[in-house]
Amino acid sequence: MNHGIIMGGVVDYYYDSIKRAPGAHKIATHLRREGWDVEVLDFVQSWTLEELQEFSRQRVNKNTKFLGLSATFSIRFKTLYEFAYWFKKEHPDILIIGGSQAFHNCEGLPLDYMVHGYGEIAMSAILSGDVKYTEHKWLNGHSFRRVDATHNYMAARMKDLSTHYEERDYIEPQEVLTVEFGRGCIFNCHFCTLTYRNIKDDHSRSEDNLYEELLENYNKWGTTNYSISDETVNDYTEKIERFAGSIRKLPFKPNMAGYIRGDLLVHKQKDWQAIEDIGLNTQFYGIESFHTPSAKSVGKGMQSGKLQDGLLEYKEHMKSKGHFQAHLSLIAGLPHETLDTLRETKKWILNNWIGQSSQIMPLWIPDQTRIYEEQSRFAMDPVKYGFHKTTMEESSNGFWEDGPQERFGNLYRGIKKREEEQTGVIYNTEESTFQEEMSFMNWKSDTLNLYQVLNYLEHEWYTDDEAIRNQPPLPFSYHNWLIDPKYKWEDMSKPMNELEVPKKLAGEFIKSYIQKKLNQ
Repeated sequence: MNHGIIMGGVVDYYYDSIKRAPGAHKIATHLRREGWDVEVLDFVQSWTLEELQEFSRQRVNKNTKFLGLSATFSIRFKTLYEFAYWFKKEHPDILIIGGSQAFHNCEGLPLDYMVHGYGEIAMSAILSGDVKYTEHKWLNGHSFRRVDATHNYMAARMKDLSTHYEERDYIEPQEVLTVEFGRGCIFNCHFCTLTYRNIKDDHSRSEDNLYEELLENYNKWGTTNYSISDETVNDYTEKIERFAGSIRKLPFKPNMAGYIRGDLLVHKQKDWQAIEDIGLNTQFYGIESFHTPSAKSVGKGMQSGKLQDGLLEYKEHMKSKGHFQAHLSLIAGLPHETLDTLRETKKWILNNWIGQSSQIMPLWIPDQTRIYEEQSRFAMDPVKYGFHKTTMEESSNGFWEDGPQERFGNLYRGIKKREEEQTGVIYNTEESTFQEEMSFMNWKSDTLNLYQVLNYLEHEWYTDDEAIRNQPPLPFSYHNWLIDPKYKWEDMSKPMNELEVPKKLAGEFIKSYIQKKLNQ
């Protein structure tokens, strides 16, 4: 039987992440149906080079045809570079295939193929030896074959999106696993770089398919906690009602976290019961801005006051039913946004959102040098939306002082260094944040520039105030605590400073997992 290995992991900015790589397991499930023996190696960012090499020596055999490198976002970090080059030297005839769902930050890796998009069908084509590709070269001169899975090998419309875990995955009962309801986004927000956006059809799986996966995980592992990977869970009323019907039949009530479109939630109160029945008691709102002109500039048109009132009404409704946690995600620097409108948003959070979570990130506009990535509308024509290039020296006069949380100092210094060295891209093999790895435009608009945004967030937004002190974990980091049986889903509403340091919990779990994989 042909054999393959897929290494997956999500690089966490702050601590080891114990979230498994959903794409790796999805592709492995697909290939097993075609007769392959595929093993997934999770948490790859936490393995040492020596451990990865030992795993390879144990598993690679005469039937091994490929090594896959998979991540939701970035697969760029030092140990993986070193291992990939070692592996290619040891096994020059085995294909190395890389890819990530959203961004392809894998420069310099000795890839034979890189898949752009969901990889199931593309992987089948590559392994059959009959695949369309285009030839490209990294900055280091290494060539790779880019496979377009967004058009030629589209896997967005797959009706069977189930994931099947194996005994050798060592799933623990309290883990948060990833589940997929459907793929693609019907919206086309101007800042967004998602591969499958502006899709007008419902590309969701069947309700029976979902039911069978959730029941199998419960019967085999005791799993009740899930993170939904869909870009928008509540895009279609009929979809969530179908899935709610399936979930009602389960012998357990799941806990789920997922992305919710806030304006749809406020507008369609008829969906509330189905959302509750799904078990979606933790919700992530991509609000982007509570300044109405700024929100409209990216395609989110509900008047901000109406949206705020509706979210508060929904929050109280859900809290009356039991545990509920909601998260606001915002972008600083959208058109028409000013420092004063950002201050108004922070004031609203302090008055209305204490005990819930929120985050705000600067506006990132990827430049057009990365031909193998999707481009946002802002990136394709920044001038059209009022953005022009500047430099950190010009916008800051060379001044930076770290703030109380020290969140953005490294970013400022990294951007400034990149501009001084005129490299265009921060390119190295060291661990770094996703934003540092990206090639993006240092922008200015009529109302703000990137330095002003970074400076404001560093010195005003992220201060030691009540919102920060009472901030619970973000919805998609719950897994870092729930891996320990002493924590329940409801504990995730507690301030983070009342919870154990997640790095310790994650480290212990991952160490145990690595030993099981090496000793099996």
